[in-house]
Amino acid sequence: MVDEPNRLDRRKIRIAARGAAERRRHARLPLRLHGRFWSENQGEHACRLIDISPGGARVMARSVPASNQRIILMINGIGRMEGVVVRSEGEEFSLRFSATDRKRDKLADTITWRFNKDRLGLEEDRTAPRKQGRGRAKIRFSDGVVIHANVIDVSVTGAAFECLERPKLDEPVRVGEMAGRVARILDNGFAVVFDPPEAMQDGTAAA
Repeated sequence: MVDEPNRLDRRKIRIAARGAAERRRHARLPLRLHGRFWSENQGEHACRLIDISPGGARVMARSVPASNQRIILMINGIGRMEGVVVRSEGEEFSLRFSATDRKRDKLADTITWRFNKDRLGLEEDRTAPRKQGRGRAKIRFSDGVVIHANVIDVSVTGAAFECLERPKLDEPVRVGEMAGRVARILDNGFAVVFDPPEAMQDGTAAA
């Protein structure tokens, strides 16, 4: 009976992980990245990403493909994706990706990492370049202490860090441009939940 709570905790973790994976599968994030696309009718053209999710993307280009065309999209820092144009208007078009669930999950990791990399000031972990979400971050605590911690996991709303520090729950912290608070203490570090955008207007958050 001693192990029962652990089994329940693991089950809750699996359920939460599935829910998080499903949410990020549909979350469209703004990313201004350059790239190129190719279609059989129009050949190859330069383009710029506007926003993207694991299911599709919105793209800007001077030469816009027509609806229902199949295209190959290559975006710097994200990679190669195939899909079908579902909407075309002016200098913008939207496409729906054709991909397996496994590839969508991998794309979700890549998108989340790219979205957070600059705003959190994350440093690439060059020893593991193929593992999205790994790297190092500079974290400032409410008392002015600054540490560098390994990134365990990162999402749009929070991140987990590996380090020896054990801050207090709800302690305000700052990671790159993002303000937040300590949400959980882990065996090997702690997790932070980022403040909503409105909180960034507060002078105390802009240390």
